[in-house]
Amino acid sequence: MEILNTTGHPLVNPLRYDVYKNIVDALVQQQSTTGEEQTAERIGFTRLNQQRMKRVEKQFSLLPELREQLHQHQPRWNWRVLVEAWCGDGAQLLPAIAAIAAEAPGIELTVLLRDENPQLMDTCLTNGSRAIPILICEDAETGERVFTWGPRPKAIQEKAQQFKAGNPGADHEAFVLQLHTWYAKDRSEALQQDLLKKLQQVFAVRAYEPEYCI
Repeated sequence: MEILNTTGHPLVNPLRYDVYKNIVDALVQQQSTTGEEQTAERIGFTRLNQQRMKRVEKQFSLLPELREQLHQHQPRWNWRVLVEAWCGDGAQLLPAIAAIAAEAPGIELTVLLRDENPQLMDTCLTNGSRAIPILICEDAETGERVFTWGPRPKAIQEKAQQFKAGNPGADHEAFVLQLHTWYAKDRSEALQQDLLKKLQQVFAVRAYEPEYCI
């Protein structure tokens, strides 16, 4: 299925979060993954990510400050998250993003597979690459892009950069192990702090716009 979003980019196979989870469960049963690259490594990552998503859902706790921002301003937004089932960062972050969106009735979350949506993906590259997950926040009424976030929380990315700088001989497997250890200890706080800052910046600007002034 293909629909057009408010910015004119086609959204191919938009999914609710619960539907996406069911797809991941089915892929694990089928020993498969999303995308055309059906490697043993990516299939293995998908199996691990199924468990990671369940763990994040179980442990997630919304920061009071973030809840306050959502309840006070009650934004009407569309959140589009570009991800793939084999993406480890996506498994750590998407369940938390879904939980945050569920806290705000005016936020509608749509999950999109990156490789099925290259046009939209190419509007939010990271250093020229299609790094995921990416969260695109759009105004539900105007279609204006309010902010883009991703592919990794700032605090986690800083740890990743420090690890690579301090361990130039470490292989990818060692880095991935360390990355998910950081995510496990962080319990979605770094993501929430990032989004809290985004929301505070957006609402601070809008408070000074004429239509929001008393």
